[in-house]
Amino acid sequence: RCYILSNENGKIQLSLRQSRLNPKSHSKVEDVEITCIKDVKKGQLVRGYVKSITPSGVFFGLSTSLLCQILFQNVSPYFVHKQSLYEKYLPEGKLLTAKVLGVNGKHIELSLLPEDTGMSSVLPESLGLPRYDAEEEEREADDKEKKEELKLKTKRRRGNSEREQVWRLLHKACYRNCLAQILKGLGRYSRVRLRNYTDCCPPLTSHLLLLQEVKQKKRKKCPADENDSGIEVYYREEDDDQEEEAITKKSKVRKHSEAPRLHVSQGFTWDEGMNAMDVPLLNQKEESSESEEEEALQLKIKKQTKKEKELEKQKKEKELCKIEAALMDPSRQPQSADDFDRLVLSSPNSSILWLQYMAFHLQATEIEKARAVAERALKTICFREEQEKLNVWVALLNLENMYGTEETLMKVFERAVQYNEPLKVFQHLCDIYANSEKYKQAEELYHTMLKRFRQEKSVWLKYASFLLKQGQTEATHRLLERALKALPIKEHVDVISRFAQLEFRFGDPEHAKALFESTLSSYPKRTDIWSIYMDIMIKHGSQKDIRNIFERVIHLSLAPKKMKFFFKRYVDYEKKFGTTESVLAVKRAALEYVETKSSLADT
Repeated sequence: RCYILSNENGKIQLSLRQSRLNPKSHSKVEDVEITCIKDVKKGQLVRGYVKSITPSGVFFGLSTSLLCQILFQNVSPYFVHKQSLYEKYLPEGKLLTAKVLGVNGKHIELSLLPEDTGMSSVLPESLGLPRYDAEEEEREADDKEKKEELKLKTKRRRGNSEREQVWRLLHKACYRNCLAQILKGLGRYSRVRLRNYTDCCPPLTSHLLLLQEVKQKKRKKCPADENDSGIEVYYREEDDDQEEEAITKKSKVRKHSEAPRLHVSQGFTWDEGMNAMDVPLLNQKEESSESEEEEALQLKIKKQTKKEKELEKQKKEKELCKIEAALMDPSRQPQSADDFDRLVLSSPNSSILWLQYMAFHLQATEIEKARAVAERALKTICFREEQEKLNVWVALLNLENMYGTEETLMKVFERAVQYNEPLKVFQHLCDIYANSEKYKQAEELYHTMLKRFRQEKSVWLKYASFLLKQGQTEATHRLLERALKALPIKEHVDVISRFAQLEFRFGDPEHAKALFESTLSSYPKRTDIWSIYMDIMIKHGSQKDIRNIFERVIHLSLAPKKMKFFFKRYVDYEKKFGTTESVLAVKRAALEYVETKSSLADT
């Protein structure tokens, strides 16, 4: 027993659900029927069948009317390179349990992962495939290491800044004490450097002990002279009561005694005090604060929760899926040079794609790029694809005719003649000239073709068509005479009939009829010429003339099969344009012909 769901277009959909077969039974339904997206809720466990596997994911059917796509990252925790592996372990029609991760509008996001469904993985662990989580764990470990390094760097910078502040304060105090003692004067000439302030400032020894560690570390990084203040002071030995005289006679003593003056390497001024020395330290503080702010911003960017990372990953996956779907859409038209590059890479021997690529650049008036595409196509297309290459050559000739000069056109033409059949290239260039209304150049090229390809019937016919379109009927008549002299005799009948057809289309119909009549009088058994003449007269002639031609044909002594063909055509014509009497008359004529033939056969 089964339940018929629908019967449309010769397809019957059936159901074996017990709830449909026995609606009165109140047994528990294991799988609730899902008919639309509203029946699906987030976090729900649902069962369905594998419909197909595509490069973008697994298509999973929850019901006959609801089909979902599961991304590969939600199918298995393992990273799979080959799609055939999924096709092996997930055959079409396999029943699986999935968890609903979310419902967004018309899209349902499902997962087949073991941590979501509680089932075993669709791919066995014995395959030894790499996991998706391995890369995330490595990234998290790297992030932790980077955070620890940044913490250590910030601690070191804070310690250095505190030590620099202590150093600056001590340096200021000691410098002032030393300077006060020096100005009082010492008993003899002595060289005092500020780095030896420990002898001059006994009260600050406890503070200097703190600075010894800083000095040792800085001496490793910088040369010894950098810790020196660079200030040297020289004094004379005299008593305290002669201090004023020493100051007044300062200049004289310096002249006689060749002792150097007070050296200040960095432009020191006594009035400024220690304010100038604070500037570089402040600058260092500003730089360190800026660097700390930048590091804090980087840390905020890196300090993302697991959920945020997953959301970002899902967004990227969705964007990639959209791009892939757009690229896989066969109806999508290429919109950029990259799109055309992908197309020509997929089918490099297709001249249509190369011509579209050229047209794309020409629309943007990028002539050089269009030329480059044509040259690239000629190098890429296989040498066996002669027609495809010829199409590109013709396109390049058109391009040079429209946007180039006569010299560039002739260069391309000469190259095309070398690499293709010369006659085809000549004919295409004649058509290009005619279409662009360069009639003088076209006529010159036709003259060269008649000299070079005299034995080619198509050359004479193309030139005749060109002349008739220009209204030069007399020149066409003379050309027919030249063609009959140049071509072999076996081609004469065909050439005359083709010239007559061209005359009917572009020239004088009366002259065309005369050509057909003269040909049929000379070759009355050429049924192909009779057929062509009938077809043209049906299009362009009167009914009287057409009936005369049919009457002449049915009274010829031709083979029975050919006569049957012409009788049939005559009957069809009369049925379409004549009366019942005319149809009966043609049938009587056909019976008479059959009787005469049978009587002749009996005799």
